Amino acid sequence: LPKWKNRPVASITRRDAVLLIDGIRKRAPIGANRVQGVLVRMFNFASERGIIEFSPLAGMRRGKEKPRARVLTDDEIKSFWNALSFEREDIDIYRLTKLALKAILLTGQRPGEVAGMAWKELEGDFWNIPAERMKGKEPQRVPINPMLREIIDEARNYSHDCPFVFRSSHDNKKHVTVGAIANSIRRHSAEMKIDARFTPHDLRRTLRTRLAELGVSDVVAERVLGHKLQGILGVYNRHSYDVEKRQALAMWERRLSAILGHPDTPSNVLQFEVRNGKAI
Repeated sequence: LPKWKNRPVASITRRDAVLLIDGIRKRAPIGANRVQGVLVRMFNFASERGIIEFSPLAGMRRGKEKPRARVLTDDEIKSFWNALSFEREDIDIYRLTKLALKAILLTGQRPGEVAGMAWKELEGDFWNIPAERMKGKEPQRVPINPMLREIIDEARNYSHDCPFVFRSSHDNKKHVTVGAIANSIRRHSAEMKIDARFTPHDLRRTLRTRLAELGVSDVVAERVLGHKLQGILGVYNRHSYDVEKRQALAMWERRLSAILGHPDTPSNVLQFEVRNGKAI
């Protein structure tokens, strides 16, 4: 916006786009690709509507991206979780940011979805994320199991009259930001005694990997993360997977408790078999 906000769209050339994207790529290679994707959609729309004849970005290649594969080990998970204890005053992370980080690891939801968790989205034993807050533009229902419930109850002590569970430290009407969550890890990873760099999104990948290790089917694990089913499954399979998701996350909570050295942590969710979409 600061670069082009006063320019007619028809005046923007391919060279303008190249210089803009190259400038971003020097500091944020992945971010440059994301900006390019937005510009492609914008100029394609302008071309379709006859505002311009052709998109100046047509045929422009994106920079190569190497998919991240970072998954935290058991020891790293334990160090990470313990570092988020309120008793660790030596690690200066805002308390609601600490709780949000734990919620990402517990649920596998995207950092932005967790950061924006609103009290009105919590209904009984489910956290209902509306479609407009989901990347895939489909609503997501996340089961609230005991460890997540504890985090939500703890957050209530600090959120006061804020509409969001994880209230911003600067504005009582807003929630913590994804940037603040990411910065908390970047600034304190050494104090957490975790040498290899990791991001909040790597916590989501860690949960997905652990679900596979626990024997959770790919279909259920993908639904836990809020991913759409692909191909013909996505067209004809409209099952909610609420029961299966709760079971999968209960298995993860028990596994996480064992990693943390609390294998006997009680759970009000029992393992069960599912037949024809019903628990038996």
